[in-house]
Amino acid sequence: MMKLSIAALVFSLSVVSLIGLNGCNRQDPPPNAVKELPQVPDTAVGRMAWSAIDKAKGVETMLEDTGNRIAETGKEGPP
Repeated sequence: MMKLSIAALVFSLSVVSLIGLNGCNRQDPPPNAVKELPQVPDTAVGRMAWSAIDKAKGVETMLEDTGNRIAETGKEGPP
């Protein structure tokens, strides 16, 4: 029974070390593997997508302005 547990331990350590050594041999991905933003075609769907993006940017700007006003009001103290 002791030989079986020692053999299992040695086998387990061997497998773990082989997996670890294989993981260390990885290379960085090639530079062209980095994905760029997809190009939206100039179609009705593309125009709708750009419209949604523009609206989202407008909402983002509005929220930033509102946050800045609230922060300024908070600095002034209570009325």
